[in-house]
Amino acid sequence: MDKNMILHLPFDDPDGSIAYDFSQYRNDATLSEGADFSKKSKVGKSLALNGTGECETARSIPFSGDFTLCFWVLPVSQKLGWVLNMPGIDNYKEQWLDVMPDVWIFFAFVKSGNMLTVYENTTRIFSEMLPKTPTGLSINDQSLFGTKALLDEVKLFDVAKEPREIFELQKDTDVEYFIDGKNFKEFGVFVSKSAGLVGRLERKEALQVDWDNYHGIVRDKKRPRYKERNITLDCFIEASGRAAYVEWVNLFFSRFDAEGNHRLRVDYDGKAKPLVYEVELLDEADPEKNWGQYSNDLMVGTFRLKLVEDEPVKKVLRYIGGTANGKATITVTSSKLLNIYWGDGTHTYDVSGSEQTIEHTYVTPGEYEIIVSGVIEDIEKFETNAIVIWELLK
Repeated sequence: MDKNMILHLPFDDPDGSIAYDFSQYRNDATLSEGADFSKKSKVGKSLALNGTGECETARSIPFSGDFTLCFWVLPVSQKLGWVLNMPGIDNYKEQWLDVMPDVWIFFAFVKSGNMLTVYENTTRIFSEMLPKTPTGLSINDQSLFGTKALLDEVKLFDVAKEPREIFELQKDTDVEYFIDGKNFKEFGVFVSKSAGLVGRLERKEALQVDWDNYHGIVRDKKRPRYKERNITLDCFIEASGRAAYVEWVNLFFSRFDAEGNHRLRVDYDGKAKPLVYEVELLDEADPEKNWGQYSNDLMVGTFRLKLVEDEPVKKVLRYIGGTANGKATITVTSSKLLNIYWGDGTHTYDVSGSEQTIEHTYVTPGEYEIIVSGVIEDIEKFETNAIVIWELLK
């Protein structure tokens, strides 16, 4: 978690009027006047203002200090401009740019002291000392009747980012795999192919009746229930020599030896909306390898990781705690038993009843994905102070 990030609106939220702030400050934005989320996006979803729509957050740009504001925009016209308002009458900085319609563009505004620098993608397009503290900033296109442009991944920091950091912010990310918070790559493990992460689950055998004087059978089709999820990851592991290879293999597989479930997380399109699972490794995993002629030869082994998720139907939440002892709260009404996995290795089992409130305290600040598993379809009421990442994931 970047402690200097004071606003992050990825716009990857369930359809509705709230755009969650994924920073520790949770200054969630409110959509109004026709604004909504679009599946046409740079990552996940984007914000569509649809002409005169609005998206308002309580967080303001800290103009009096250092800051970095960055975002992606998809223009619909051939020109985009920005205007920086300054104190006084008719006092502002302005720049208009020729752009390609329907092509995503990254912008970053960086204020360091009195110096303002503006980036378009990886190019610095403006750099100038400001005589006074700005009072406002706007991004504009040529339309006089609102904009049809799309915005995505709005981030605001209370520091001036370095150029290399600006370039990193706009880079496309790889698909990243984590087990109990550790990236596979920390053990020299890479995933070349996966199966079962988002495939349709196999249904359990439903109640059925076979009447001898009727054709076929009568099957209960009202309440489908599903079997466990089976995930297969085709992996390879690299090490600088034989000794390092043996060490990496042992370290990686020892992650699955601890009691209970293990948290598998897949960041497939940025970090805002990951796939998360509570899994076990039940089958063997024996890497195939050639030892090499010398002990310091590059060692590569391939293996197949077969993971099982016993409770595959779930809600996924994210709790962001900026201080120690932050508290996540869930209030739920359900006639079916639910299990809650809090993302820090702890859990609460067998939650059911009317207006049940469950609280969990996180000793360490950070971001935590919470899994609520069970018959999610039968939940009658659900409220939480966490961010809802997936209403239903199965």
